[in-house]
Amino acid sequence: MNIEVKLIVESANALWNKALNNKNIKVLVKLYAENATLSPGNGVMLSGHDEIENLFMEFIKNGVHNHHLEIIEVGGSDKIIYQVSKWSANGNDSSTFGGITMSVLEQHSDGKWLTNSHVWNMKS
Repeated sequence: MNIEVKLIVESANALWNKALNNKNIKVLVKLYAENATLSPGNGVMLSGHDEIENLFMEFIKNGVHNHHLEIIEVGGSDKIIYQVSKWSANGNDSSTFGGITMSVLEQHSDGKWLTNSHVWNMKS
């Protein structure tokens, strides 16, 4: 596992988890590129900040919290990297759920790494 890439992904994951767990949807959405795509594992493809924000607002309304990511694999080169991770979270009723997520991050001209594509599934 490339250590530099892993550190970038760990940092991105920490920011992502902090934003969701603190219910800071505006910060969370800014971790995605303007034209990012996201599929929450239900066969639907969302695109752009507005659709991504609406999805995460629903998650917060439904009590999703304590989100955690555990890296399985990272890779890539130069300005584009990917991660495959296990994710887990809790719901309002103390339920625990999770699955596998894959995301592609791109380094933009300002040096920030933003998610361009994000897909996950949920184990039952």
